[in-house]
Amino acid sequence: MNDRSVRLADVKLGDELPALSIPFNVTSVMAAAIATRDYQPVHHDVERARELGSETVFTSTHTATAYLERLVLAWAGPGAFLRSLKLRLGVPNYAGDTLLLSGRVTAVDLASRCVSVEAVGTNSRGEHVHAELVAVLKESHDE
Repeated sequence: MNDRSVRLADVKLGDELPALSIPFNVTSVMAAAIATRDYQPVHHDVERARELGSETVFTSTHTATAYLERLVLAWAGPGAFLRSLKLRLGVPNYAGDTLLLSGRVTAVDLASRCVSVEAVGTNSRGEHVHAELVAVLKESHDE
């Protein structure tokens, strides 16, 4: 985690955020679902997930959302917050796979202190999530 805030004046279009790699196993898929109170069996019951046509349990939308937030806020540092997050899900993210999240700055608005980030999460099957996030950054390290 970044213990210093990114300086808004230093952010440029096209800046790449540090990638985030998250390996998932059955336990971590289940824990993430339970932490967000998503009790759908496809996220915590391997046998039921298979009965419903999945190869095993898979991560929830809330899990993807949380890791997208982490990607941006870990880069932005303390004091930053998310103004918006829009996402589109693609292929499932099953237990046994690794989610690789990457992001790049697509807009910087100095007046509102907002930075827009396009983020993509992929796994061995392809694109799991595509998102647009807007973060409000601190103006300087001294704020």
